[in-house]
Amino acid sequence: MTLFKEPLKNIFSVNEMLHSAALMFCWLLLWRVSVLMEYAPHASIWFPPAALSFAAFLVMGLRAMPVLMLCSIIATFWVDDMYQSQQPWLQLANSGILFGAVHCLSYWLGATLLKTAVKSLVVDVLPRVILLFLVIGSLTALAAALLGVQALHVSGMLSAQDIATTWLPWWIGDLAATIVLTPLFLGLLSWRYPQIDNWLGGVDFHSLNQPLKPYLLKLLVCVMMLSTIMLLAHYFPYDEVAFAVFFLIIPQMWMVYTESAFRSAVSLAIFSLLTAIWVAVLGLMDQALVYQFAITVIAATAYFGLAVPVLVADNRHLRKLALNDGLTQVSNRLYFFERAEQELLRSRRYQQPVSLILFDIDYFKQINDNQGHSAGDQVLVQVANQIQDNLRQSDIFGRFGGDEFMLLLPNNHLEQACETAQRLRQSLLQIPVDNTTKRLSGSFGVVEFAPDESVQQAFERADANLLLAKRQGRNQVVADPKPQPPLN
Repeated sequence: MTLFKEPLKNIFSVNEMLHSAALMFCWLLLWRVSVLMEYAPHASIWFPPAALSFAAFLVMGLRAMPVLMLCSIIATFWVDDMYQSQQPWLQLANSGILFGAVHCLSYWLGATLLKTAVKSLVVDVLPRVILLFLVIGSLTALAAALLGVQALHVSGMLSAQDIATTWLPWWIGDLAATIVLTPLFLGLLSWRYPQIDNWLGGVDFHSLNQPLKPYLLKLLVCVMMLSTIMLLAHYFPYDEVAFAVFFLIIPQMWMVYTESAFRSAVSLAIFSLLTAIWVAVLGLMDQALVYQFAITVIAATAYFGLAVPVLVADNRHLRKLALNDGLTQVSNRLYFFERAEQELLRSRRYQQPVSLILFDIDYFKQINDNQGHSAGDQVLVQVANQIQDNLRQSDIFGRFGGDEFMLLLPNNHLEQACETAQRLRQSLLQIPVDNTTKRLSGSFGVVEFAPDESVQQAFERADANLLLAKRQGRNQVVADPKPQPPLN
């Protein structure tokens, strides 16, 4: 075993180095893109590295700290080279270290707080996870902006007068990117770090089996609508035109309700990137805050919309648990009687007959005593499956409890119900019992509903017939005489 420890350790180290190099490359690339969209000193339309830092700390924890610190220092020297500021290298180093420290500290604390808050939820309700993400993400971006301007001021790169005019656009740029892009980066990282799925609140980033063509069509609609609005804002520079960008929430919600979480996140990323590009290309800097808030608001609304399909799936699952028997997956007692009452009313309205079958498994207690309850549960599942294979779609099948089952047969007279019971009795004989040569058998009680008879009354008559079938030797069908209409 010792011989394999060192190679495995080396492989792990190489993987870590590759992941760190990829993180550094992506962070610096995103930083370079954000610099192209600056509309004020130290303020961009959006700042994607903030989202990548937040996502990296969420996934990697403190392991991301050295890489992001180095990225911050490199970015500081890169800015000096781009703008030919010719600051002393010692001052640049101090500025880079201070900026990296406040950037990393803010987003690490925010990520730690978010993970702790999500994991503390008793129930992983997606709306709560989204709300926590929006609140903590916003506060984290605010802390990074406030501490960032102070760090630049201390290092001599930002004057005291500029602090008041810099922190707000800095914050909004970080906020727009953090809210929009963090889920996308988490979705990408969840393929490499599957443990992320444990605290995503039910969102599945891996559902990619949907057709691509409809998604591309929806994406094209979003792009065309955004481009049209931005061009109108350029040629008609009125505030009312700029605010029209908020109408993009409609196609984005369309995307959220019909596509996977990952595709929705990609759509939001494309929308925000294209918005930032149009603002820079068309010179819409006077309305930059409007578009930044639009990006943030549309993304936040889309995330809550993302919760709807998850909640619908959860409700569907809970309804199934509430209405079906947990073991056999047929209707439970309460749901069977509810459906039976509805069917009985419908059948009487159209003057159709209805019959009821009640049956149980012969000597089932011996199976539990000799084979164990697990074997007994397996037999119940086999019986339920066998019966369902021999029923019509209109028949209602339920489990009363233990080994006792119920069948409601709409549009069946007593003779037809007896034939069905005999067929089902024969089908039970085909089920073998493990560790024994015996085969299952069942006893059946059959009745046809009399006029004005309730479900409970018919059930009691069928139960009496079932008891009689057991007393007469089991493995048989006992039925009442056909009910007669009342005398006039």
